Amino acid sequence: MSHLCKEKERTLHGCTYGFSLRIEKEVRHAMPYQKACAVSALVIIAFLSVGPSLFAATATAPTTYSAYTGTDAKRIPHAPALGLANSIINDPMFGSRILRVTDTNTASGSSLIAEYAGYYRTWNADSTALKLMNSHGISYWLEFNSSSFRVGDGSARPSLHPLSFNWTWEWSAVDPDIIYFLNGNQLAKFNKTTNVVTNLGGPPNSDPVTYHVAVVGPDTWVCSAAGPGTQNTYTKIYCLNPNNTSQSKFIDVLNKTINGIAQSDPNWPTSAAGQTIGIHSMYGSAGGAWLDVDFQQHSWGANGDSVLNLSTNTWSLVTNADSRWNGHSSIGNGKYVNGSGSINGMDSRGAVLRNPDNLMDATQYFFIMQPPSTAGWYDGEHTSWFNSSTNSQAPVLFSRYDISKHPSPLTWYGEIIAAATDGSNKVWRFAHNHNGGLVGFAGQSFAQISNDGRWALFSSYWDGKLGAAAGDFGFSTRIDTFIVELK
Repeated sequence: MSHLCKEKERTLHGCTYGFSLRIEKEVRHAMPYQKACAVSALVIIAFLSVGPSLFAATATAPTTYSAYTGTDAKRIPHAPALGLANSIINDPMFGSRILRVTDTNTASGSSLIAEYAGYYRTWNADSTALKLMNSHGISYWLEFNSSSFRVGDGSARPSLHPLSFNWTWEWSAVDPDIIYFLNGNQLAKFNKTTNVVTNLGGPPNSDPVTYHVAVVGPDTWVCSAAGPGTQNTYTKIYCLNPNNTSQSKFIDVLNKTINGIAQSDPNWPTSAAGQTIGIHSMYGSAGGAWLDVDFQQHSWGANGDSVLNLSTNTWSLVTNADSRWNGHSSIGNGKYVNGSGSINGMDSRGAVLRNPDNLMDATQYFFIMQPPSTAGWYDGEHTSWFNSSTNSQAPVLFSRYDISKHPSPLTWYGEIIAAATDGSNKVWRFAHNHNGGLVGFAGQSFAQISNDGRWALFSSYWDGKLGAAAGDFGFSTRIDTFIVELK
């Protein structure tokens, strides 16, 4: 797992931090178990058309919630005792219903999470199914019934649906039955209802597609890294339009070409002196046609984050021209957000919205989730904004995790919250996530919001109270997955 560190004094996951540090966003991208994910692809490939999909109508996500919005600091309660999978508790501080999705009986007792970041699509289009994966790269899908607030068949031992391809897949943003996955040198789709697999297309030079699927907008594009190499060394990107597979883009970052045509964009990502630029991660926007690509060995400083507009073939870069480059990011429906901290730079809590086509235009910065007072850099965040696909004014979901212990309670510390984007600075507080951010990367309680904005899927170390684990995700105790209702 690679790390980008800015300052010194305090060590976390191999990086050194001072209290004046802006939280680096490296760890959101890392895939520490990728080498264990050489799971064979399905061998039955359907090359025949299966007809038009019947896309589900997704409910419009809310702009406001009825959850608690006070900004007083809350002391984190002890992690509540839990029942088996499909049991429900109420968060002891904020009252939100929380469903336990996995337990020691699920998947032979393996720890299960949904993903390594909030910007991956772990909910299907209409919130009737979700994604799970273990530390060995085996992944599953599982039904969710919002009416009964249960997963699977509703029993205490819901059955998972194992998948025969690599865990680096994503749900379609519009068709609840479709999963996009990497299939050798082809991007492919799998229909969970018919079990039909369809190859969609691949790089013209037969390079493998690799790293992770990124679904852009309402299935406007499906992308991945391409070519040989490993995380941090990939230099090519392949994207295709799954609705018209004759439309594709083969992007050679190092040689500055798209489909073999030289590009003159002045913001094109370039290598640092004496180094070769490499792709660290990528994800798609909730709406529109923006692809976020995070690089290492890059020339523009900061975290190496960049956004490619696939409609215009133009790039925008998050540089170190000002101090607001830090934190994890997501792209909603026409807006980019990153956890830049407070406006005065004295606290890790806070975020800024930007124009994804002009990321460094400070005149368009819009600050949200500003803390009532500043206390230092004690926590980090993962964001998820897929609810903005159905409502461009929808709040941003944050799941905050510990990077250091503060001697007194802090507002939003260790909480799953949603931040308004209307200038009100309102923050709805749903639950404590009982994260293991101080123990390891996989314990950071990544939360992913559903398209309809009603549910958040999150993984949790649950304060180490879930029982022993056989080294899953590098933890000595279990990590399980939960759903919190966003009231």
